[in-house]
Amino acid sequence: MAENGISGAVDLTGQVAVVTGGARGIGQATALALAREGADVVVGDMLDTEETVRRVAALGRRATGLRTDITSSADAAALVAAATEGFGRVDVLVTCAGVYGEGALDVDAEEFDRVYAVNTKGTYLAIQAAWPALEDGGGKIVCIGSIAGKIGGVLAGPQYAASKGAVHAMVRWFAKYGAGRGVLVNGVAPGAVATEMIKGRGYREEDWPLGRFAEPEDIAEAVVYLAAQGSNFMTGKVLSVDGGLLLQD
Repeated sequence: MAENGISGAVDLTGQVAVVTGGARGIGQATALALAREGADVVVGDMLDTEETVRRVAALGRRATGLRTDITSSADAAALVAAATEGFGRVDVLVTCAGVYGEGALDVDAEEFDRVYAVNTKGTYLAIQAAWPALEDGGGKIVCIGSIAGKIGGVLAGPQYAASKGAVHAMVRWFAKYGAGRGVLVNGVAPGAVATEMIKGRGYREEDWPLGRFAEPEDIAEAVVYLAAQGSNFMTGKVLSVDGGLLLQD
């Protein structure tokens, strides 16, 4: 510990993180990055979480994976219960579960509801389920938004941009609500990330100031910062991690 009481090291030893959407992409990279810094991890996803669990265990941390439909309050509660009952606590919640949406005025009500159900309602249900445990011990929430929610989308449709803008608004609401309750709430707004979500959708690396898409690990490192002690005086912020596309938040 430095003389001023601030340590520059990231140390999540003894903490327990719950990560939604953790089977692949940003969610998997986040679970591994948190485990690297000492956290035990509970991973939820509609896809098979076995690979993520195995890779977390290879880092020497405990891990559990559950098939989770994050649009279901019962599934969200079961995911949190796996952490509190299996590992004794929840210190960090990261909401990575998300789906993409394309289109314009052709987006119908069913498609709008599909995207909102996962991206917006799913984020809310995860926070709702985890909140009592986080408030009990003081904890952190990191929500994955998107620069689409800040600038109205790059190539994504209105349903996607709206759903992510709503996530950003939720970050600010819960930050205010949690400020006096020991819970810090922040978000990360990625640009294009080299995952299955953007393949074949017309994104071009040369359109980004840094000349490449983000890797999932680039986003995960921002999440680790917001989950760890270096961000202890931050709440209600949505960090743009977008390769320089958005130069002013």
